Amino acid sequence: MNHQGTKMIETERLLLRPFQVEDTVPMLRNWASDPEVTKFLTWQPHESAEVTARVLETWVKKYDDPSFYLWAVEWKEIRQPVGSISAVRTDDKTDSATIGYCIGRGWWGKGIVAEALQAVMSFFFEEVGANCVNACHDPQNPNSGKVMRKCGMTYEGTWRAGGVNNQGVCDESWYSILKKEYESFRGQKGVVRQVTNPEEKTGISRLILEALPEWFGIPEAREEYIQDSADQLFFAAFRDDSPAGFLCLKETGRETVELAVMGVRKEYHRLGIGKELFAAAKNCAFRKGYSFIQVKTVQMGRYEEYDQTNMFYQSLGFKEFEVFPSLWGEENPCQIYVMGLGR
Repeated sequence: MNHQGTKMIETERLLLRPFQVEDTVPMLRNWASDPEVTKFLTWQPHESAEVTARVLETWVKKYDDPSFYLWAVEWKEIRQPVGSISAVRTDDKTDSATIGYCIGRGWWGKGIVAEALQAVMSFFFEEVGANCVNACHDPQNPNSGKVMRKCGMTYEGTWRAGGVNNQGVCDESWYSILKKEYESFRGQKGVVRQVTNPEEKTGISRLILEALPEWFGIPEAREEYIQDSADQLFFAAFRDDSPAGFLCLKETGRETVELAVMGVRKEYHRLGIGKELFAAAKNCAFRKGYSFIQVKTVQMGRYEEYDQTNMFYQSLGFKEFEVFPSLWGEENPCQIYVMGLGR
């Protein structure tokens, strides 16, 4: 496997990041001191901030090791960590990773662990090169198994008296997912992957844009989008192995990247593919160190098709920045939207 270390990963609601010593107070308060959280874990509740600080200091020292994977699960809504997720074991002989996680009781039932687990699985399969991701839980804690099944894992069996946790010797119910199964599971929603081959980029962009004349009906402008896509960060969504949509990013400054062009075939509209594309692109931009994303479109109120586009960008979290009335001509005032990447 090509070990990457604990790289930052962003999802719709979460920021998965390395722990810091400054996380001592929220970690202690939000989950580490709660015996209900640690009931089926292997470590005791922390009795003081000093204990938490010592643990964090130990973890922080390990982040230079590219095979060490331990993320703080930060809930964006409060900008605090509310749990953790880690690879408790990796095996380069089998290209596998075993995942463990815990979350504060105040955030149970919100789908946070599943969101974090799905992101970590994607990271291991798509960036580290894992062939298998697995996890286990005490059968007395069935909700943990529900998370694994929700993320596409398959129940392999229960190892009787196979482990020890805070309840003593315990059974372990094991789940796993292979890379090919992950790709199939993602395919049910629409696989999104980054494309690097220039010819594949232009082929996909041509297929999609020529099918969207309402938005890309000017041949010269459409061809410019297609040719420019060869040199841009390119993300494509697939259904049944066929391109359903794509999105391109281009750098417009040291801190800013622009959503240069995006298209989803009409038969796949309103299926969430656009949001999946943007999530992948946004996560990539964040990891590359950009601070802002911008996008240009025709100002609201001019054309029905572009009003739909405006509402889509607003639903993603973009904010109105400025209108340039003459950039594209008086009939097509240019609306610029911006979004911070939370650095």
